[in-house]
Amino acid sequence: MATQKEKRVYEASSNLKVEAVDTSVSRRGLRIGELARLLGTTTKTLRYYEELGLLGRAKRSESAYRLYDDEAVEAARLVIGLRHLDLGLPELEQLLQAGAKSTRRKRLLALLDEKLRAMYVELGVLQGKIDDLAARHSALLATPRERPLHCVCDALLRPCSCSPIPIKKQA
Repeated sequence: MATQKEKRVYEASSNLKVEAVDTSVSRRGLRIGELARLLGTTTKTLRYYEELGLLGRAKRSESAYRLYDDEAVEAARLVIGLRHLDLGLPELEQLLQAGAKSTRRKRLLALLDEKLRAMYVELGVLQGKIDDLAARHSALLATPRERPLHCVCDALLRPCSCSPIPIKKQA
């Protein structure tokens, strides 16, 4: 757990509170549980990313605990941060390729542009569905009272073809 001295809270432009923690790791390094807490993730996730090769193999203590030095902590912070951008694992692998650091920002911008375009398309489709459903809802609300109670023709945006349901008279 970080001390008060290690913590500083910044107000981001989107009014989200971002906690900056001094992550300079002691000589021994951080254990996987400590790193997971620091990054707001699980040890299982960190092990999985290590297995996939997104994170380098952690050093081991004499007791075989995974130990993460400053460099490993920054690598893990990068991977977790990129996952928060909703990047898929193949996209992450592409961004984290060795030797490609110099173009990482450019490639990330391209990926984010692509994601934004796709989201705007999805948003447009959803807006169309919302408008259509709202029109059908309004039409159904405006159905004349003299229509049969089972009539939903207005919601289907078609002329009414319903005939009244005959009421059986009791003898």
